[in-house]
Parts: sequence; C-alpha cells; structure tokens
Amino acid sequence: MALQPQYFVSGSMLRHIFSMAHTSMFALVALVLVDALDLLFLSFLGDVDVIAGLGFAWPLIFFTLAVSLGISTAMTALVSRAEGRGDRARAKIFATHILVFGGVLSALMTVVLWLSAPYMLSLLGATGRAHELGTSYLQIVMLCLPVLVLSMSSGALLRAIGAKNLSMWAKIAGATVNAVLDPIFIFGFGWGVEGAAWATVLSRITIMVIAFYGVYRVHPMLGRFDRAFFREDIGEIAKVTVPVGLAKMGPPIASGFIMASMAQFGPDAVAAMAIIERIAPFAFVGYMALPQAIGPIIGQNFAAGKSARIRALWHTVWGLIIIYGLIVSTILYLLSDQLAALFHATPETSALLAVFCTMIAPLYMFLGLQYSSHTFFNVTGRPNLAMVADLTKELLGVIPLVWLGSLYFGAAGVLYGQIAGVTLFGLGTGIVSYRLACRRSNNRGSTDRASSPNTVM
Repeated sequence: MALQPQYFVSGSMLRHIFSMAHTSMFALVALVLVDALDLLFLSFLGDVDVIAGLGFAWPLIFFTLAVSLGISTAMTALVSRAEGRGDRARAKIFATHILVFGGVLSALMTVVLWLSAPYMLSLLGATGRAHELGTSYLQIVMLCLPVLVLSMSSGALLRAIGAKNLSMWAKIAGATVNAVLDPIFIFGFGWGVEGAAWATVLSRITIMVIAFYGVYRVHPMLGRFDRAFFREDIGEIAKVTVPVGLAKMGPPIASGFIMASMAQFGPDAVAAMAIIERIAPFAFVGYMALPQAIGPIIGQNFAAGKSARIRALWHTVWGLIIIYGLIVSTILYLLSDQLAALFHATPETSALLAVFCTMIAPLYMFLGLQYSSHTFFNVTGRPNLAMVADLTKELLGVIPLVWLGSLYFGAAGVLYGQIAGVTLFGLGTGIVSYRLACRRSNNRGSTDRASSPNTVM
C-alpha cells in the first residue's frame, strides 16, 4: 500500500531529514563507489588513454544525467505538492504523465546523442585512442538513456511519498550488479572499456525494474493515462523540467570546458581531472543526498502552508552542510597520498590530486549549499531562479575563472578557477534561498495561495 498523504507535514523536522538523507546517502554511496570502481578497474589496464577517454566522455554523460534530473525533479515537485494538499488521486495522475513524458523525450534524445557522440568528443579535444575509447563507451551507455530517466523518475516518486527504503534498495541492487559485472566484463571477457559500459547498462536496467515495480505494485502510485489531461499537464511538467534541464546543462558545458582546458596540459592532467570527478562525488555524496532528502519535505510543507517548518529546516540544512564539509575535507587531506597510489597516478597526476585534497575540497561546502538552494527553488515553484543561478555560475563564474586560472597557474589553475566560481555563486545562491525561506515564513498568505493545484509560481 502507498503511504498516507502529507507524510512530512508533522513530526520532527530533523528526524525526517535524517530518515530521508541516510537512505539517499547509502544509495548514492553505492552508485558513486561503483563509478569510482569503474575507473579503478580500468586503471589496472595501465593505459592512460583509457582514463583520458572516460574523462572526455564524462561531460556528455553529465548531460544525460541533467535531463534525467530535470524530469525527476518535476516528479518530486509536482507529486510532493499534490501529496501536501492531501490529493493522492492528482499525485497519481501527475506520476503517470511525467513517466510518459520522460520516456518519449529520452528516446528521441538517445538517437541524437548516439549519432553525435564522436563529433562532440572531438569538440572537447579528444584525439587518437582517447577519442576512440571515449566514443565506444558513450555509445553503449547512451542506449539506456530512457532506462535512466524512468529509473530516476520512479525513484523520485517513491521519495516524494516517503517510501525512501525501496528507492534506496533499488539503487543498491543496481550498484551491486555493476560491481560484480565490472571485473568479469573488463578482465574476464577482455572487453575493457566496453565491458565497463555494458556493466553500467545492466546496472541501470536493474534499478529501473525494482523502482518501477515499487511504484506500480508495492506503493501503487500510477494513475490512469488521460490524453486530454496529459496535454494540460505537459505545461505543468515543462514549467519544472525545462528550467531544471537548462540549469543542469550548465555543469556539463563547464565540465567540457574544464576538460578541454586540462587537455592543453597533456593526458596526465586529463587523467587527474577524471579521477577527481570520480572522487568528489563519492567523498561529498552527502551534498547530493541532502537535496534528495529535503525536496519532498519542503514540497509537502510548502503546499500545506507550513512555512515556519521550512525556515526551521533551512537552519538545520546550513549546519549539516558545514559539519559534513569539515569532516570530509579533513579526511581527504589525510589520505591524499594514498588516493594517488590507489589510482596508480603519475607524478603530475598526483600533484594535481594533492591540490584538490588540500586546497579545493574544503570549499566544496558551497557546492552543497548551492544544491540544496536549487532544490528549494524548484519545489517551491521557482525553477527559473534555479536555472538563472546555475547557468550564471557556470557561464559567468566557472568558465571565465577556469580560463584565467589556466592562463596564469597552468593545470592547477583550472582547479582554482573552478572552485572560485563555485564558492562565489554558491554563497550568493544560499543567501537568496535563505532570505526567501524567511520571507515565506512571514507571508503565510502567499504560501497558502501556492497550494492551488494548478499554481506553479
């Protein structure tokens, strides 16, 4: 049976956060750990072009994740607000229509991205074997973009109604499949990079099957498809999906620029960036879990007019971000040499990893603040604000500062420029979101008006 509506509008806010966050964190730890294991297993092949190829592929993979996040954010925002109003029937209709919308859109994108993958990697600066290996990996992984969209949207639907455990186990099961198949495909079958890609595909299929079963059978949350209603809902879905999707295009654009900037300094620098892009999500997984945890909580309380609870939640979020950032950055500082040895890093790669672990990591707390702020914007009906904040950070903050950093400080300057943009705009976004949360707590009327079923501010 599905959980009761308005699950998060009463009870301890801190308990709700920890209850949602720990399940999201366990699931994300499993996923990013397997992602890191992909790179670790492939590093055993002793070929820097393999690592560089994955590094060039990452911005395009990030793009597919951006699309998936846009659709799953629409699921969280629209379903949690319907749940907050106590309208379970409307929540079910939204869920069905969002899954249909996501499936059709992702199928069309799969064709375009598969065909354009070689050209896109060339634009990022990939050449030779790195280009060949990156293209091979991408074209396999791209085949399961619809699977990725449906699995992430189904997981978001489970979290929106408070069924966080099933969402967690779906991701853990997928991560387990990937971890088991990686060494078999890479070394046992001798498939190398392609083996890692096929392990990823089967992992995503596993997640989708379990998550979809959860929303279809365990917690029946799929309403009947209504063609007339669907045309009306496309507008509501697009009001969240389009701004979020555009916002999430900023990071892969910046990531592509960063990788192209690193390519100027050779494959060792690209390999360092590829390793950092695997280490950082694992180390700071809490910053990805926290937005997933607070999204349904904010959405339900927002729709129910519980604005004082939203402000209390925001105080807790700031404290958790700071404490977590201090703990993780200390651990990275102490283990920087061991991490370089683990990935068989060259001296140049090791030097860049040391810069990340000692000087860059402590400032990642501003990235955590940005993630949580964007969740607040999206679920309270302000996705355009999140879009402007994210695109401004990447296009006017990170990219220009990375260019300046690389010009004056070389490969290390790329890392300095990236974190400088994150720090400046993360702080600004956090201040804006906090002020909006405080304003809402003093303006109950605006919050109550937002509870109308068709209102997206």
